[in-house]
Amino acid sequence: MQQNIIINLESLLELSARLNETHDKEFILNSTLLSLMGKLKVLRAGVLLPKNNGLSLFLSKGKFSPSFFKYDLSKCSGDYSDLREYLGEQNIRFVFPIEYREKLFAFICLGDRLTGNNLSSEEEKYARLVCTISANALQNAEHQASLIQEKITIEQRNQLLTTLFEMSRDFSNLLSKKEIIKMLSFHLMGQLMVNRFAIFQIENNKIEDAYINRFEKLEDVSVLNRMTRIKEPVICDNSNYGENFSEYCLKYGIKVIAPMFVQGNPKALLIIGKKMNASNFTDENIQFIEALGNTSISTLESERLFKEEIEKKKLENELNLALDIQKNLLPKNVPSVNNFEIHGISLPSRHVGGDYFDFIKLSDTRTLVAIADVSGKGLPAALLMANVQAALRVIAPLGLPLKEIVQRLNKIVFLNTSSDKFVTFFVGILDSEYQTFEYINAGHNPPVILHSDLQIEHLKAGGLILGFMDEPFEYEQAVVKLHKDSVICLFTDGITEALDTQNAEYGEERLESLLKDIRKFPVNEMLNIIVEDVQQFAIGTQQFDDITLIGVKVI
Repeated sequence: MQQNIIINLESLLELSARLNETHDKEFILNSTLLSLMGKLKVLRAGVLLPKNNGLSLFLSKGKFSPSFFKYDLSKCSGDYSDLREYLGEQNIRFVFPIEYREKLFAFICLGDRLTGNNLSSEEEKYARLVCTISANALQNAEHQASLIQEKITIEQRNQLLTTLFEMSRDFSNLLSKKEIIKMLSFHLMGQLMVNRFAIFQIENNKIEDAYINRFEKLEDVSVLNRMTRIKEPVICDNSNYGENFSEYCLKYGIKVIAPMFVQGNPKALLIIGKKMNASNFTDENIQFIEALGNTSISTLESERLFKEEIEKKKLENELNLALDIQKNLLPKNVPSVNNFEIHGISLPSRHVGGDYFDFIKLSDTRTLVAIADVSGKGLPAALLMANVQAALRVIAPLGLPLKEIVQRLNKIVFLNTSSDKFVTFFVGILDSEYQTFEYINAGHNPPVILHSDLQIEHLKAGGLILGFMDEPFEYEQAVVKLHKDSVICLFTDGITEALDTQNAEYGEERLESLLKDIRKFPVNEMLNIIVEDVQQFAIGTQQFDDITLIGVKVI
């Protein structure tokens, strides 16, 4: 049994190599048929090809009569069981389709065998493998034939391409839309004797603005939109797009309609009127129009992209300036606070971000610490963040209770933003005299306190996010007693919601575990280690949110 299997594999490999060396359909099918007849010891066999929903005999071996092939293939079931039954009545014992994916090439039909009219499972498997190899070879042959035909077509168009070379070179040196349209006009008038034409932009299969329109009126937008479905240049006199279409073309003197493509996508529509000498448009004219249209629209598209790139550079420069401004809004210097070591860090996911942190010295013993996350990203979030920062810098020195500070900020955010904008906010006051941390959490990720005994505490007391409602909200306020070596870590969701390549979150547990491992490091080193760990966790993915951290350590 083992020897038979090896022989089958060797023969299959040899057959595959032989069939893929050629692109002759008859050779492939003949070799396939002979291989099956030899291996399965079949006395007569044939190859049937699908033709006009029926079958035609392509090859036959032995006494294989074609007189009964009147079967309607369009009614055949998916597994060809009814075809097998039909052919079985003609003493055809086995029928194997040669298919590539859903494409049917042929049927191998086998008659009587020398060793009986049943196939073992191994023999049937062998036959199907041979048909699969044959199908792949036939597909390759068709592909090769199409490449050869394409080569012939390309060679036939070489003369036209040579003619168009200088025209393309002229277009490539133009950067002004006005100059490009002028060049197009010269070629239409010079080569085709045409003085009326129009170019309409296409967006989502609809006509948009015109690059140029030298027709008096082209009123019916519905007919123009119907023209966007045209996939290749057409001569209107010979078109079959309906009576209204023909009447429209006749009314305005439209003779040729040519879509203009950029990388296979329709970007514009070239509409051309009659020639000034009243002659008809030839096939060569249509080829010229197609090449001219695609060349000119490619140049117009390049001109548009060039302008967009300039605007993009200007925007990048403005964003870089905005980033510098935003960096200047964050604390430049870490305040010196007795018994506390403090540090903060912020990394925007884009040029500018919506995260914010701040330190504000209220007195020799009291320091306000704040962290916030503005909804959204980019420039809009950064502008709202700047608003919150400015408001807090004005309100904090007034000596107001924390509740009133938060309520005033909520009012400012509500009045100055739309309903879909909000801010998560956490604010606390470090008191070095009493070693306490008084705080309010307005919908922010609860900061973590790692106490000296390694117990974890989450700072959740507070209330609603800022900007959610106009009415004053009674925020809950809490005070935490701190001890030597206690560590407070304030963060935004860019830390805990960072994703790895499997879409798993970094999470609070990993952050808390890391804090325990690095608690003896200086605060600035702690924060850098956390950021590096998050970035290592999310390696291979794009940073989707701003990353902001504040660290406080009792010393």
